[in-house]
Amino acid sequence: MGEKGCAERSRGKLRQKEWKKNPGGAFNDGLTRGMVGSLVDLVGAVSWKVTGAFIIILIVVLVVVTIF
Repeated sequence: MGEKGCAERSRGKLRQKEWKKNPGGAFNDGLTRGMVGSLVDLVGAVSWKVTGAFIIILIVVLVVVTIF
């Protein structure tokens, strides 16, 4: 828990610094994230195994779509 909490805290601090430097971009990011969702939040909420399975499923779907 210690390493994960530390990583999440540092990620949050970096986001806040970026938002302070570029408020227009932060506003646009907020609108986009509100409509679509954030991949960073999705990956941060699940384990690495689920993330790997998700990536493999995406690759398989891409291959199937390009074949047919």
